[in-house]
Amino acid sequence: MSMPATSTKTTKLATSLIDEYALLGWRAMLTEVNLSPKPGLVDRINCGAHKDMALEDFHRSALAIQGWLPRFIEFGACSAEMAPEAVLHGLRPIGMACEGDMFRATAGVNTHKGSIFSLGLLCAAIGRLLQLNQPVTPTTVCSTAASFCRGLTDRELRTNNSQLTAGQRLYQQLGLTGARGEAEAGYPLVINHALPHYLTLLDQGLDPELALLDTLLLLMAING
Repeated sequence: MSMPATSTKTTKLATSLIDEYALLGWRAMLTEVNLSPKPGLVDRINCGAHKDMALEDFHRSALAIQGWLPRFIEFGACSAEMAPEAVLHGLRPIGMACEGDMFRATAGVNTHKGSIFSLGLLCAAIGRLLQLNQPVTPTTVCSTAASFCRGLTDRELRTNNSQLTAGQRLYQQLGLTGARGEAEAGYPLVINHALPHYLTLLDQGLDPELALLDTLLLLMAING
């Protein structure tokens, strides 16, 4: 399908730089699903608790999403002069179009809806930082993504609508804010726990896949 226009403004970013960061996002999706074993989750060994999807669905989905990642980066760059709180509104149509391609690639299976949300924010944050000639680091990327999401949890999870989403039910029953809350807070589980733990294990010489598995267990223990 055709891609929605991102902005009338132009970006000074080199296409090669945009593609380089977009490639990292695509590789992240593949790394996540290929990591094995992951209890209850789809991996190279089995489908876990997900009987409606398989590894191949995730690979097709990641390929469909790959072409949209540069658009998120471009929008982040083109909207660099906008107030951060206004960026999310412009990202939504790109994310919805990306989601549509995901569903077409998987025959209606939701493989990466959450990843589209997070990667869309992070890619847009990278584009904004690059356009403003600011450092691109895990901390700056996550804090910039957080600035896009100010008030998101209150707006979308606190509702009296009778047609509650699963996320809204969990928020009202248990106070869990999920992906929205993590984004609005600047991904503290990543910045304060997962990334330092993973990098420490790599510095100690641990195999990267084992380091990722150990980090997954850490996140499950903290966020379980």
